[in-house]
Amino acid sequence: MRVGVLGINHKLANLQLRERLAAICHQRLALGSSIHGEHQFILLSTCNRTEIYFFSEDLTATHSYLLGMLRQDVSDEFDQKLYSYFGQDCLMHLCRVATGLDSAIIVETEIQGQVKSAYENVQRHYQLPFELHYLFQKALAISKKVRAILPSQAGLPDIEHAIFHTGRHFFPEYSSPNILFVGASSINEKIISYFKRKQVNRITLCNRTESKAAVMAEKYQIPLLHWRELSKWPNYDWVILGTKATGHLLQIQHVDFPVERKLIVDLSVPRNAEPQLGHLSSITLLNIDQLNCHLKIRTQGLVKILHQAEEMILQSVQQHVARFNKPECVQMAQVH
Repeated sequence: MRVGVLGINHKLANLQLRERLAAICHQRLALGSSIHGEHQFILLSTCNRTEIYFFSEDLTATHSYLLGMLRQDVSDEFDQKLYSYFGQDCLMHLCRVATGLDSAIIVETEIQGQVKSAYENVQRHYQLPFELHYLFQKALAISKKVRAILPSQAGLPDIEHAIFHTGRHFFPEYSSPNILFVGASSINEKIISYFKRKQVNRITLCNRTESKAAVMAEKYQIPLLHWRELSKWPNYDWVILGTKATGHLLQIQHVDFPVERKLIVDLSVPRNAEPQLGHLSSITLLNIDQLNCHLKIRTQGLVKILHQAEEMILQSVQQHVARFNKPECVQMAQVH
């Protein structure tokens, strides 16, 4: 399989480096733009990772090209923070990612949808080579099969539980703090849905695309704040950011002093809240890495089942690579 991946994640790099590389990759590789001859790329960018999946007749040359592109925009040495996988190892890695075994929150469900969206978004705009179709389709199929044996989310910490309990601890005197969600993203919808089930009702949504926000607002029966009024965010007790914006949407210049006690949870990479806000004594600013620190998985009782999941992935990958290498499949790949 002539496929590879170059990536960086929460295990190897801090948030500052991850957000810089995410911003560069979004500029250079938006929607899989063809930037190296006839080759095209699939960019998977989440709060915990930025990965570039690629097909090439010469994997080494394309890998070197990608490294050179990143070095142009990142001044310090970062090569030791990156990882690369090719062929079967690339498929193995993507399966682990899509299953949630490589996530900061073990077996979290959000990543599977993010992998699928990254693939489908590029597929809608470009004709992908057979190998990239095979890579993503098989990884998604394998991850779906493996997830069926994993424990349900009940009893396992995930992002919405962590945020809910963080807020409950931060606002013990409030039965229901006034909350602003910025971004009509899937992660924000997941959190809003959980909050509503927990009878948290003082929720407002703000999103750049008004039509998308209106659909979500109607679904959950919550009011909207117009995007041009986002600077009014200090009127809320709690702000949760989950957007794909590349700049600081919440800025210190929006704050009138003195400011009441506030909690900001920034799930975005690059970050959407100006880091200086966290220096104010009245504002607690949590980024995705800090939040993940509160989500140390209870591994007792999970070791055996996680090992079983890893074994299932390995066996499935070996079977699909063997099928791919059959003459008729190789012929199909050459046609595409």
